[in-house]
Amino acid sequence: MLFFILLFLIGIVAGFINTLAGGGSILVLPVLILAGIPSTIANATNRVAILFQNITGTYRFHKHNQLKIKPVIHITISAIIGAIIGSFFAVKISSSMFDKILGIILIFLLLLMFRPHKERNNFTSILPKWAECLVFLLVGFYGGFIQAGVGFIFLASLNLVEEFNLIKANAVKVFIIMSYTIFAVIIFTISGKIIWKYGLILSLGNILGAYLGVKAAIKKGERFVRFILAFAIAIACLKLFGILKLLGL
Repeated sequence: MLFFILLFLIGIVAGFINTLAGGGSILVLPVLILAGIPSTIANATNRVAILFQNITGTYRFHKHNQLKIKPVIHITISAIIGAIIGSFFAVKISSSMFDKILGIILIFLLLLMFRPHKERNNFTSILPKWAECLVFLLVGFYGGFIQAGVGFIFLASLNLVEEFNLIKANAVKVFIIMSYTIFAVIIFTISGKIIWKYGLILSLGNILGAYLGVKAAIKKGERFVRFILAFAIAIACLKLFGILKLLGL
């Protein structure tokens, strides 16, 4: 019961962060992995919560007139194709190999979290459509394969393709992730990789977090959240690379 409560609370935080920025899965995956769930199963189970979170976020953004779908259909389709391919790779890869890949990615994302950056309110289009499709095919592949940190990658990629303010960029991000996660969940379900009781409990938290996230921007406590995420990532990486086992933990 305590673990279920923890999952629900983590889901709220993850849903809030994911909707307005990204990186919520970086918090969820280490908790699932530290609970003894294999990384490939944790990766798949988290997608259930991601789906419900982004359905909620898409509805709320659309209700507030912050989301226009037609201009981003081409990159959405590209991301879906990439995510389907990535999901099949995630299903086929061994747990030990996935651990190493996820550990390397988490370390990279950890470094990005502490990299100084300047806030930008607008996005500038500099690529032709075929290049946009290629970019989001690759982003979709990553989303289907790993998911953790994909929100950051989406915001960075949208910086290349359209002129959005940050709110509308997040709205587009949420819509595209919702679109491809539908297919990822189907693939993971058929492959028997999802622990549904954990996924649905996480979903309740993510839905609430997404609802709150659309209503508010992350202005306070960002540094605290960043260090909590960094701690969780560091512990997860120690586990994924077998260092905790060597230390007898």
